[in-house]
Amino acid sequence: MCDRSDLSDGDAVRPLILLLVADEPLREALRFSLETDGYSVTAPPCADACASCVECRAAACVIIDDGSAPLPAPIPGRPTIVLTGDVERLHRQGVSGVTVVEKPLLDDTLGRELSVLLAKH
Repeated sequence: MCDRSDLSDGDAVRPLILLLVADEPLREALRFSLETDGYSVTAPPCADACASCVECRAAACVIIDDGSAPLPAPIPGRPTIVLTGDVERLHRQGVSGVTVVEKPLLDDTLGRELSVLLAKH
């Protein structure tokens, strides 16, 4: 079962962000931050939890912590952000087609990148 927050705020529909982060404290901190920024968030403890959820598959953006699991292939037309502490390792692995945000997350880089990506799509 997926773990979605409310998809609407009165009359406005909030963009749904699929947050794939295995580390629970990080996952919950990111969920809080993204919801505070006005997004609806689904943050399952494991990626398989949303596999059959239509809303989760249609998320506006996916945010993945590179320590969570093997990175799934980006879905064309849907932005993907990868959080990493080792950008060079991602390059060596041939990861492409994603936006990379370096950890530790000490400023609002994630929020800025997310806003830019969603504005483009």
